[in-house]
Amino acid sequence: MSLLKNWKLLLAAFGVVVLAACTSSSGGSSSKGTADQGSAEAPKEVIDENKLKKAEQEAMALTEENHKMRREIFESKNKLGMPTSPVAEETPAEAAPAEAAK
Repeated sequence: MSLLKNWKLLLAAFGVVVLAACTSSSGGSSSKGTADQGSAEAPKEVIDENKLKKAEQEAMALTEENHKMRREIFESKNKLGMPTSPVAEETPAEAAPAEAAK
């Protein structure tokens, strides 16, 4: 297996190395105009158990609502005879005959 035959693999590996090097560098985007920016830290919010439980309940309620709405959409599509699969999964060749039939 020659390295020249695997040029795509080498290019991808090089891209990963460069990306990792760029994201881990910390000196590339320093701001010279605001000197007091580093001294002022944002105050950290204290999260107690009640807040956490409330947020969890809200998340569960929203998840249930989302599930119900998706089920309603699915059932409505079935009643209307519409396809229930996402449009993105169709290839352009499959979509063309459907549009011509309209």
